[in-house]
Amino acid sequence: MRQPELPHRSPRDDPGERLRRVVGRVRARWLLRGCDAGRRVCAWRSVRVVSEGDVRVGDGVQFWSGPLAQEIVCLRGAELEIGADSMLNAGVSIRAVQKVRIGARCLLGALALVRDEENGRVAEVSIADDVWIGHGAIVCPGVSIGRGSVVGAGSVVRGDVPASSLAVGNPATIRPLRTQNS
Repeated sequence: MRQPELPHRSPRDDPGERLRRVVGRVRARWLLRGCDAGRRVCAWRSVRVVSEGDVRVGDGVQFWSGPLAQEIVCLRGAELEIGADSMLNAGVSIRAVQKVRIGARCLLGALALVRDEENGRVAEVSIADDVWIGHGAIVCPGVSIGRGSVVGAGSVVRGDVPASSLAVGNPATIRPLRTQNS
């Protein structure tokens, strides 16, 4: 016997989900009040924000909830940019002393660390669009990660990662990502 089809309901149809999104957006506006934040930015829980420099957060960025709050720290005279539709998991830490740029549609796994200063060495960090940084990965000063690359969980990236590459290990070794056509 064929089951009757139920009408499809998206999460947006659920009044509770809509309320949760509104609360997340209001929370983000409050937490990022000293920053240049785009539309539809959502913070599901608390985010530690130090915005002494220039912080720009693109449209649709999400700070996911979890047991540990995320932190974005931008010191005086520094620049920190998070591109549109990027998602930061619990415990992510982004620290800018000079300049950190994270592209659009990037995913940062829980406890990932991106910083442009380490033991007194300061160098810009650039992460292109569509990059995935795994759980507990560390991106060190002076690193540039190309579009569509993946940094494996627990990896420590000390050198540049070309576009469409996989960086794994400590220190990270680089391998090309296979596409469906290869």
